Amino acid sequence: MIANGLQTLTPFRLILLWAVWILTGCQASAVFPDKHPSFKLQQQNTWPLAKFVQPDVLAHPQQTGVIALSDGVDAFIARLALVSSATASIDLQYYIYRADDSGRLLTWHLMQAAERGVRVRILLDDMAIKNADKALTMLAKHENIQVRLYNPSFERSFRNLAFVVGFSRLNHRMHNKSLTIDNTITVVGGRNIGNEYFSNNTDVEFGDFDLMAIGTAVDEVSDQFDLYWNAPLTVEIEALSSIIVTNEEVEQELAIAKSQQQAYNDNPYVTRLLNSDLMAKMKSQSLSWFWGPSKLVYDQPDKQNHQLDSDSILADLGEFLQAAKHEVLLVSPYFVPTRSGTQSIIETVHSGVNVTILTNSLAATDVLAVHAGYRAYRQALLAAGVKIFEVKANPDVKQTSSWSGSSKSSLHAKTFVIDKESVFVGSFNFDPRSAWLNTEMGLIIDNPQFAETVVEGVATNLVKNTYRLALEDDEIVWYDDFSQRKLYSEPDAGLWRKFLVDCIALLPIESQL
Repeated sequence: MIANGLQTLTPFRLILLWAVWILTGCQASAVFPDKHPSFKLQQQNTWPLAKFVQPDVLAHPQQTGVIALSDGVDAFIARLALVSSATASIDLQYYIYRADDSGRLLTWHLMQAAERGVRVRILLDDMAIKNADKALTMLAKHENIQVRLYNPSFERSFRNLAFVVGFSRLNHRMHNKSLTIDNTITVVGGRNIGNEYFSNNTDVEFGDFDLMAIGTAVDEVSDQFDLYWNAPLTVEIEALSSIIVTNEEVEQELAIAKSQQQAYNDNPYVTRLLNSDLMAKMKSQSLSWFWGPSKLVYDQPDKQNHQLDSDSILADLGEFLQAAKHEVLLVSPYFVPTRSGTQSIIETVHSGVNVTILTNSLAATDVLAVHAGYRAYRQALLAAGVKIFEVKANPDVKQTSSWSGSSKSSLHAKTFVIDKESVFVGSFNFDPRSAWLNTEMGLIIDNPQFAETVVEGVATNLVKNTYRLALEDDEIVWYDDFSQRKLYSEPDAGLWRKFLVDCIALLPIESQL
């Protein structure tokens, strides 16, 4: 009977059936190869960066100092300057690393650091770096550069098909973001590596937020990196890819890179980097840190194997938010609170705590499915007294802040503030994917002055760059307070975009958002 059934299949269907069978076997029985563990380097007082921060750190024992990186240009020059200052080690961990201008600039700085003898460890999520095996293999050819990928597909050619058949495993991604230099200074927050995160994209700019930190948090970030770097789910690029890179190919690529670097000397974006406010403060050694107790929170690398809430970042953030007595500010580009989360927020408001939510409008979001999930809860939240603001896709007034400055703006920052006393900054979105599927991390810092600065920074941009939502006769309306307008449907979103969201809202996919 089986033979007769196979005879009725066309050659194409036979090939497809064979491919699915092979891929299913590969993904379901994935064996992660062994690798040599490596760990953070202990900070040495003789390193230049250690000398640079030592007076401040000694003056604030057992505390963390942070500087906000809200401007895209400042956020990128901070990364380049720190990499250029590295003496011993660079640990880089990101979800997305694009091969655009920003990605190339950072890669060149990493290569130069490796040439100086700095140990460079690059840990990337495998999902977002398709077609990059050759480039990563070339990087790993350097004796001082190691590259590992998190939870990779072992099928490198038919990645999309492999994802479908291996969905249960490959749906879990590493969303963590950190860059740590000499185990002395670290940058954590919401930004990936790409032009749109660093004010270098004329089509869209993500309003984002990072913290540059020194003090006790740095060692914790390094421990987190080591945990992921040595986890069974991470695989060395050499063990994963069959691509062979010759020394001649490496030399050719280096020659190309050298010529490209020379061309970048006249790039207007490089000029903006060199003239950034943060660059001036770094040169004059006039950085001003906010100091306070801190806590690094993060998921385990094998999050999918931990069934208890207490094993995840969700428990830490739940405890953090429940400590609020007066007010909570939630900044999340992808906000899907779910039914239970919505009820929890409503109960918080009923207890006397003011809750303000800042998220993307339909026109500003880059993920329509998330908006479809979010809009189901807006009315209930507004009815309970929650204040909701949605970021405009096209602010009326252009400026150089992180919230605008391009033809289209989109919120990407993930920041929670309670009682203007404590701030969380990290990779965690207020949605089911961050809660249950992706691994996440972030830093909680207790400092009222810093917390108030963050809240004031958000408040300053609300009138110009957001819509304020309200209920009138049980219907949602959008107030454009800057232009003195009231709108009765999703602002700036075309009919096609609204239609797509209506269709997506019919699908039972909330758990994947």
